[in-house]
Amino acid sequence: MLGGLTGLVTREVGGVVRRNLTVVVLYLLAGVLAAGAVGYGLDALHTLLTLHYGAIAASLSIAGGLLAAALLMLGIALYVKSRPRPDRRLAAAVAAAPIAATLVGNRKFGWRTGLVGGVVLLGLILGRQFSQGDDDAET
Repeated sequence: MLGGLTGLVTREVGGVVRRNLTVVVLYLLAGVLAAGAVGYGLDALHTLLTLHYGAIAASLSIAGGLLAAALLMLGIALYVKSRPRPDRRLAAAVAAAPIAATLVGNRKFGWRTGLVGGVVLLGLILGRQFSQGDDDAET
């Protein structure tokens, strides 16, 4: 029985890994194509600006625009990073509650086993929080 179950799990995991790998490869190809499209768009813009303002002014204009976009993205990233993170402990406790409730309701194990399981789950959650340290201290 365990051999069949192991085979089923292996096939399922293999299928998930294969599908996720396909998606990642497709995302990478889309990124490469988008980067190429942006490059050709910038080249076309450079050509257009060269016709009107000259080669040096066109290059400086595009460089300035790219620098402004990079600074804008940096500012947005710093703003997102500085926002306070939501408390994950409550979400972890809510996720662990059904497991503890199932153990308490099971007559085979009894309420003591469910209580011990709940304490162990709570200890795992709190231990993980303490071992990670303060999230705001991360740089």
